[in-house]
Amino acid sequence: MKNKIWVLNPDYSFKNDRDRICMYSLQKRKFDSSVDWIGFVHPTQAMILSLFTDMRPASEIISALAARFSIDENVAFSLIEKYMGNSTPVYTEWQGVKVSFPKNVLIPIDDSSDEPDYKFDISDLRCDAIDLQPGRLHRAPHSVLWMLTTRCATNCKYCYADRSTPHTPLPTERILELIDDFHRLKIGFVDVIGGEILLHKDWDKIIARLVEKNMEPTYISTKVPLTKEIVERLYATGYRNVVQLSLDSMDDRTLKATIGVGDGYVERVKNAITLLQEYGYPVQIDTVLTSLNANRAEIDALYDYIKSIKTLTLWEIRVPELSVYAVASFMEVKADRNQLCEIRDYVKKRIIPTSEKSITFSDDALDKKFRCEGPDNECFHGGACGVLHDKVFILPDGKVSVCEQMYWHKDFIIGDLSSASIEEVWNSDLAQTIYHSPDSMIRDSSPCKKCSEFKDCNDRRRRCVVKVIKAYGRENWDYPDPRCKFAPALINELNY
Repeated sequence: MKNKIWVLNPDYSFKNDRDRICMYSLQKRKFDSSVDWIGFVHPTQAMILSLFTDMRPASEIISALAARFSIDENVAFSLIEKYMGNSTPVYTEWQGVKVSFPKNVLIPIDDSSDEPDYKFDISDLRCDAIDLQPGRLHRAPHSVLWMLTTRCATNCKYCYADRSTPHTPLPTERILELIDDFHRLKIGFVDVIGGEILLHKDWDKIIARLVEKNMEPTYISTKVPLTKEIVERLYATGYRNVVQLSLDSMDDRTLKATIGVGDGYVERVKNAITLLQEYGYPVQIDTVLTSLNANRAEIDALYDYIKSIKTLTLWEIRVPELSVYAVASFMEVKADRNQLCEIRDYVKKRIIPTSEKSITFSDDALDKKFRCEGPDNECFHGGACGVLHDKVFILPDGKVSVCEQMYWHKDFIIGDLSSASIEEVWNSDLAQTIYHSPDSMIRDSSPCKKCSEFKDCNDRRRRCVVKVIKAYGRENWDYPDPRCKFAPALINELNY
């Protein structure tokens, strides 16, 4: 083992988070590594692992490590042995704090292999103070979800986006400046959405800059029937990841009634998929179930076509949740629970087991339970709230919201990137208050204010504000989570 060349897994990188080192997995992975890993390690641990960025036998590095710390070589070996080809995450402890490392931190490599390219410098691994307590990133978010425009090519009755708030779009020059700054801060990736991102006048410039900085999204989603000109522009950006197209039906009449498109839409989408395949793009199809397409005839017609897509990576069939911004139209096309359960059983038992294609049926919305969970639950069903832990949501005008679907909610805009940096916004007073002491924002009229479990609930981050707004309306954002057994009767019906 000591005579082999072991290197730090090139899928991992480090960045300075002021008083600790953030170890994270890169978006583009080439080796066996932990997906979407992000954790905090001691600077000394990071520096030790950084010694394995040279193509040297482990024995040489162990000797250098022993000399550096004035310790026996056996002791030096014990410091790194647990990271060598570890098939599962491993843990250490520092002043009572559990420190986690991903799998396969150090991997063996052949001396004929190309020398790995690492995305950090030793200067990144120094801190004046140490704080390894778990929690939100101290310097800046690790990922960004960016709504480039509210313009859209369709008018979906189940749309969850706020497309009505007036705003002045951020200039493209400022968007590109921000991307450069995100790169400097080693923000992991930037996902871009709309509206329709392809309706932003400079969408290709933005995608090209993200590609240049290795921060491009894992997929681009669109309902625009792509033309040859659009696909050529996309290819010219250097983007080669998945393109997701929304396709709810193979019948124009169904789509006209649910997403407001005209005759010939299906054929144009099919032509777009043909073009994408010609350019080598992986294709993903997203299907949202409504009362009009949640039946065997519609699903069979979609499946017959989807089987012909050679570069298909996934067909996802989804049961949508209530839209905050289109409640009335959502209810118009909301499918019946029995109808959805029947089609779910059909897809899961008849189509998926025999299909050569990757198909998922996302039915979380059918399993939601409300007003039934109490303080004995570590967190409510569906997980803890991740607001302001490591990500933010940027609106088209540069305003920064804590979460998608909050949009321009005045109580949750933590800054404005038209005039401030992402570091300033991330560390703004309101961002700190929302994360560390949200109880100070709760109105006296909220049932939460008098609840004896409120502090514990906040500490565990059990309350999802988006779910609260869906249940009680935007003005009652400080009400209990609708899953809580102490929550009042729901104003909006969330169950199927």
